Amino acid sequence: MPHPTRRSLVTAALTMPLAAAAASLMPGWHEAVLIVPSLAPWIETLTTVGGWEVLARSAPDNGLNALWRLPAGVRTEQVVLRNIGAVTGYLRLIRVTGAPQVQIRPDDQAWETGGINALDMRVTSIAETCGALHARGWRAPSAPVQYRAYGVEDIQWAPVSPDGIRLSFIQRIAPKLTGWPELKHWSRAANAAVTTENITAAQAFFTRKLGWREVGHTNSIGSNGPNVMGLPYALARDLAVDIRGFSAGPNAGGSVELISIPAARGRDFSVNAHPPNFGIAALRIRTKNAAAAAARLNAGPRTVLEIPPYGTCNAFSLTGTDGVCLEFFQTLQ
Repeated sequence: MPHPTRRSLVTAALTMPLAAAAASLMPGWHEAVLIVPSLAPWIETLTTVGGWEVLARSAPDNGLNALWRLPAGVRTEQVVLRNIGAVTGYLRLIRVTGAPQVQIRPDDQAWETGGINALDMRVTSIAETCGALHARGWRAPSAPVQYRAYGVEDIQWAPVSPDGIRLSFIQRIAPKLTGWPELKHWSRAANAAVTTENITAAQAFFTRKLGWREVGHTNSIGSNGPNVMGLPYALARDLAVDIRGFSAGPNAGGSVELISIPAARGRDFSVNAHPPNFGIAALRIRTKNAAAAAARLNAGPRTVLEIPPYGTCNAFSLTGTDGVCLEFFQTLQ
């Protein structure tokens, strides 16, 4: 049996039911913003393969221009999807027209830093997911990796879409998965993986600034070599890796894991890790008081805009370490 990578060990912990984590000062992320060149392929994949549903859709408008500091002529079209029955972990697909755009992580390796590396979700069948996504042009740096950690056995696969977005899928082998009642094909997006340039600074951002708790840590990359990040086996056996997971608390939304692999560091994509560039552009946190959150975080100005399906919202953005963009919003009506 192949041993797990550190990446898979911490992911296993972070994608346990949300009630396993401790309470925190700031909620976890409610949805991830994916900026894509075309909405249709993502809608088809998420609904047909993932079993998700369209929660809201808006006609093209310029409602995001103030939040993203875009010129007046730029227009955005949005679709929000979710795993049916889930109350968090949504994906907001946004198509932008009229603004210059580049990929956030073009032709990336999973160990390269900057922006959000991947979003993790549970699945009922890795084999079915592999077949369906391969047919749609998705490719991964490795075959699925099966491993045992924390007393459970999982299999994991982390492919990249044709437009450069990485999702990481995890299937429970044994014992039977519990605590995910909405899981029928693909679960909610439960965790965001960030390969970091400076894990000490990134850890301080999530614990001191956001008030999240560390809920998982491992330094073992496994002894046999197979790994979902596509590292050469001989290198993976001995490579020093530091992966730490952070959560806002029980039923508080998505978690974040920080991955540090100094000896395998390549390019850094932080400078482009923001809207309206293509990729996983932001994590959105739903707050009860945007003004208080902005003051606590010493963030920039707030703006009022329509965010379907929530209605009129007060929102602001904050750039964390490694260029990771966090957007906070409060529903006003």
